[in-house]
Amino acid sequence: MGVDFIRKRGFEAVGKPAASNPEEQSMLQFLNADALTRKVIAIIGDFQKLDIKNVMIYCNSLSAAIDLELVKHECSAVNIVTPLQVYRNLASRYRRLVVWAANGRCLQTIEKILYENNPAIQIIGVSLLPVIVAIENLERPETIVKKFDLADLVFKGFNPEGLVLGCTHLPYLKEKLEEIFSAPVIDPAEEMLRDPVFAG
Repeated sequence: MGVDFIRKRGFEAVGKPAASNPEEQSMLQFLNADALTRKVIAIIGDFQKLDIKNVMIYCNSLSAAIDLELVKHECSAVNIVTPLQVYRNLASRYRRLVVWAANGRCLQTIEKILYENNPAIQIIGVSLLPVIVAIENLERPETIVKKFDLADLVFKGFNPEGLVLGCTHLPYLKEKLEEIFSAPVIDPAEEMLRDPVFAG
């Protein structure tokens, strides 16, 4: 999905997943984050051998689970962009957000970044791994929205200023979500492309 996203916006891209499916990804993130960190370092090392200088860790939950500082230290010759950088900027622009993430570990990291950068922000957060699995299975967006009752999920009574798609699978539903919600639907992947690494 990340490679498709990048290519559709005019960049060349190659990609390599850190897990074969969302369930494996979640188990690695919760139970073996050290091994996952080493795996990411090895993947970036393979990219370096291909003379690739810019790396986007497209996945929110992967970015949240690994030791990102160690990855940046071990792969210092490469520019690394992650969704986590986006949340610092969002915190200064919004007062009330709903955050949807793939799993609780990712949600915790996103909320922590938002609170660190705006202690007054109000957040409702939800983890949605079954929705991510449905997206992987290429169920139709309208089917997923109806099946998981996403139209009513945590919006009533809260009046948020935005819905943050805290998993890079969720933009698959963005068009349908924009039909339902009056608040802006925020895709961090789009914000990542504004990083200076991708300028010019």
